[in-house]
Amino acid sequence: MALRTVASRDTGRPDAPRAAQRDVRPVTLEQLRALVGVAEDGGFQRASLTLHRSQSAITQSIRKLEDILGCRLLERRQGHVVGLTAAGERFLPAAQDVLVRLSEAVAAVQRPELAGHIALGVPDDFRVADIHGAISRCLGVNRGLRVEITSTLSSKIARLLDSGRLDLGILRTTAPQVAAARLPGERVLRIETLHWVSRSQIAADALAEVPLVVFPEGCAYRTAALDALGRAGRAAYFAYVSACDDNIQGAISAGLGVGILPRSAIAPDHVVLGAADGFPDLPPVRLSLIVRSKGALFEHFADVLEATADVFGPADDTALTPPRCGAARPRPGAAARACGGGTAGRTPGTPPA
Repeated sequence: MALRTVASRDTGRPDAPRAAQRDVRPVTLEQLRALVGVAEDGGFQRASLTLHRSQSAITQSIRKLEDILGCRLLERRQGHVVGLTAAGERFLPAAQDVLVRLSEAVAAVQRPELAGHIALGVPDDFRVADIHGAISRCLGVNRGLRVEITSTLSSKIARLLDSGRLDLGILRTTAPQVAAARLPGERVLRIETLHWVSRSQIAADALAEVPLVVFPEGCAYRTAALDALGRAGRAAYFAYVSACDDNIQGAISAGLGVGILPRSAIAPDHVVLGAADGFPDLPPVRLSLIVRSKGALFEHFADVLEATADVFGPADDTALTPPRCGAARPRPGAAARACGGGTAGRTPGTPPA
């Protein structure tokens, strides 16, 4: 459970660095690990288990870090951490980046390089946080690795996987697929509930037809919305269609119609509509990583992507709010461990070894 940003109880606004002269002591890796651990695990108790350090040692490391930086990073109330200050929110992504890059540097010299060719499919109708950065970093420490990325709708990724033109693919499905058994080679990254969203509160009974803002045909969200409206006996038309999630969010924000989005994709200016507004329930959506090709190379590369997907939260329907603590980054060491080790792959479409 990641921490959220809170205002200072003393001033009513987030803490800022003090104007006084800064401490000249260097920031240590242990201090960075302590802060990142508390922020990502949601408190000192969980961080102590993750870092294998006592809570008092973690507390002391963070207080020293705050002294060096000249500002508070954590908001504490009655002995408990309740969130990050604004300064903590700004500092956290840089701290995460230092730890990730250190782990990657260590892995680069400790493990054999990944070498070979990988064909990867990623959904352009779902924002996969920092996947480009994760792939770029992995390529940086594996000079013999070549990754060819195809960005398209989840339905097309599934077809490309089935035809052997992709080695790995990230895609999404909705009920009844969510309730079904996992597919061969599937790693569930996240399960979220879908929501009807619009710019303002809308009563479905006041609409002759529901103006839908949707992705193109083949999108799981679109299919789920049409099925739900059909069962409810409500007519609809396509007011705006785009394969780009930014365009979809923008069209909803502009008031062009009603969209269907998971909680993590809902913008701050969107209004969630529900049964009280006359809109039917929607099924959950599952974001999955499918490893179709066999071999250590593909499994290790899948570990990189899965580590990156930690920003989506645990794979259950309770993870409805994305972490606000800084930029989306893989946990330090997770992606780096995956980036090292493996064997050469095959060309997509040829029989596995």
